Amino acid sequence: MKKLKYAFLSVVVLLLVVVGGSVTAFVWWFSSCQGHMQQCYASFRGATSGVDRLTQARQRSIHGGFTASLSTVAFQIPLGDETEGIVVLDRVGDGERLIATKNYTHWSPRFSLDGERLVFVRQMVGSKDRELLSCETSTWHCSILFRTQAGLYSPVDAGNGNVIFSTTVQRADGGRGFDVFVVRKGQAPVRLTNYEAYALSPISVGGNKIAFGAKGKRGFEPSPCADGDSLKCDKSDIYVLEFDPSNATIPNKPTALAPRFAVAGYSISPILSGDGKRVAFLNTNRKGSPWRYNIAVANIDGVVDGGFSVEGSAFSSGAFVGDTLLVNELFDDHYRILSADLSSRRVTGMGMKHSPEYLRTIEPITLLVDGFATVL
Repeated sequence: MKKLKYAFLSVVVLLLVVVGGSVTAFVWWFSSCQGHMQQCYASFRGATSGVDRLTQARQRSIHGGFTASLSTVAFQIPLGDETEGIVVLDRVGDGERLIATKNYTHWSPRFSLDGERLVFVRQMVGSKDRELLSCETSTWHCSILFRTQAGLYSPVDAGNGNVIFSTTVQRADGGRGFDVFVVRKGQAPVRLTNYEAYALSPISVGGNKIAFGAKGKRGFEPSPCADGDSLKCDKSDIYVLEFDPSNATIPNKPTALAPRFAVAGYSISPILSGDGKRVAFLNTNRKGSPWRYNIAVANIDGVVDGGFSVEGSAFSSGAFVGDTLLVNELFDDHYRILSADLSSRRVTGMGMKHSPEYLRTIEPITLLVDGFATVL
């Protein structure tokens, strides 16, 4: 791999005005447009303006999963054959590998806090079954934790053998809504919330907090924005609840979810730091077409303290490794992974080409998959 190197003297600080104790959040649904037409607007606009399907796929998948450990980053990437793989890059050096099991598509990769495991979702082409996998990164020995034909997104290794994820459940009105579940190897999933959201992703855990982006009606406090003025109102779809990491439970769940972190504009994709003291999210001023999202960093109390302005087409959600924030940025011919030390404000970067021809030169990862999968 030829990595493109970048160095910046300081972080581009976003001058976002804090207007209260909540932040606008916007949820990207990375495999479909279910429940959120705005989330697929860039792809729709590309299709109607003659943008090729692979470019549209990259615009969607940049939001489909980005993760980092002390030594490695990984993210979802279109392969050019209507499937998606997961590329795994060394943060130092030129090592690169690709999870691209034949006849499967893959999404939502996330490293465990120690980097020893990678969880993600896959689906065989032509099959309705989706599988939640947990893989040891030293051997790529994987276990199937869960199999379902329902929507399956945003798995998070919460430690102690627990993996949290979102999936759809039957609503009282006959429709389907998303909620948070936890699963352990060889056991049936346990439902942790009962909000029946239209969409729920991404999920992250840190310290004694769990954060997620969600939109819904039942189980959600009414929006403070007037229906006719929603584009001018500083909305929020980000939610933070208490989390018990020892037992993987959400204690003291509110009857109705109240949004957190209101800042100017509209924000998406909250990600907590490992200690639960910071959150990174995407934010747009809703000007132009399509909207462009920058990335902002705030403490858990909602005070914004820095971020990046997007220069390419789009940012992924962020990923914290200690005091470092990493984010993937999509350009016409490559990805750029930015790494910001939040203490020194120094930013470095590396890049990778994303053409199907280049991806075919990357060393493949062979997954050794076994294990019992519960079915819902």
